[in-house]
Amino acid sequence: MFQRLFITILCVLNIQHRQRCTLNSRIHFGEPLPVIIRNGNLLEPTDGDGNVVLEQGDSIILSCLDAGAIYHRNTLQHINTASIICVNDDIFENVEWLNAPSRFTEFKCNVPPPYVSERTNRTCFARNTIYEVGYKIENVFYPVYESCFNEIDLNAIYSMYTQKPYNALYQTRVDRPFFIDNNVYGYVPVNSLFSPPGQKGAVARLVGVKVDDYINKTEFLSRGHLAAKTDFVFAFGERATFHYVNCAPQWVGFNGGNWNTLEVDLRNHIHNAGYDTIIYTGTFGVSQLINQYGAIVDIYLYSDVNNNPVVPVPKYFYKVVYEPKTKRGIAFVGINNPHYTPAEARALFFCHDICRENNNFGWLSWHPDTSSEGYAFCCTVNDFRDTVSHLPDFEVTGLLT
Repeated sequence: MFQRLFITILCVLNIQHRQRCTLNSRIHFGEPLPVIIRNGNLLEPTDGDGNVVLEQGDSIILSCLDAGAIYHRNTLQHINTASIICVNDDIFENVEWLNAPSRFTEFKCNVPPPYVSERTNRTCFARNTIYEVGYKIENVFYPVYESCFNEIDLNAIYSMYTQKPYNALYQTRVDRPFFIDNNVYGYVPVNSLFSPPGQKGAVARLVGVKVDDYINKTEFLSRGHLAAKTDFVFAFGERATFHYVNCAPQWVGFNGGNWNTLEVDLRNHIHNAGYDTIIYTGTFGVSQLINQYGAIVDIYLYSDVNNNPVVPVPKYFYKVVYEPKTKRGIAFVGINNPHYTPAEARALFFCHDICRENNNFGWLSWHPDTSSEGYAFCCTVNDFRDTVSHLPDFEVTGLLT
């Protein structure tokens, strides 16, 4: 009897003093951060507050592939991909390439590891192509998100990714890289199209002398992220959003106004509510302006070799949020054009705005009737689908508030 009690007490004490490693997304992850793999997937926090918890003896893989060797003052050899094993707190070891137990924060690359896109054999809306964007390490591809991309019109239809409570605790002080296209745009000089002379020249060819009314010091087109940089928790995810399959021309006031407000408010709301969601962020339609002759024209940034317009400026940006566990969802929509009057913008609302004067959306702090920040509204997913048919099939039985 006494012996059993003694063994039980020892087991309890052992559990209470079990050693483990805890890394926080706001504290322990330095830059340039290696790509980090755990259990065959890119690293994710294990709780809603950005903590990664590993038991003593658990391992993770660090990779600086194509970005030099992994740097740490305790390294025994130059190596670009290697595992480290949890000892306790933020200390890790691996006697094969480290000469002492090592603090996690000091593991870095010389430069940020390069991300790439891969064209898949899968298709999305209207048989368009799904691209995955992520990291290829030792012949294994680790995706961060996927993009439904129109290779004919050179248009990002939507990006799909997850949003969980921990995403609000994204790693800070991560430098913004340049956008890349991995030759997805082929001969089209997509980077120069967004430059001030590039976009002004493109719009001038369509509207003539009225171009200065549309492209000027206060209003111009920015590289609008679909999946936002800070929709991902670690630096390797944040950097991977800078790809042109995840980008569309977006008026700068809208980009930094209501669209940014939605991104921030939604991340924080998902954190506070504890939602586990899938997000489809995309574009729909073609933005229009009035040319020098008073005619309404569609706005594209380029024409291909057959003189077909490509790289459209979207009429709408949308963000559909879906929680599979409860089968609830909602669609947020913004009008990508600051040149409409309020009455003209209201005529473009294609559903009843369920956020307006609804106390359930008190967490949303945008200004949906301000043209300089982008007119905006909300739809049920079913109402949204009546106009925009991009989404894959999933059952929605309620409203996500």
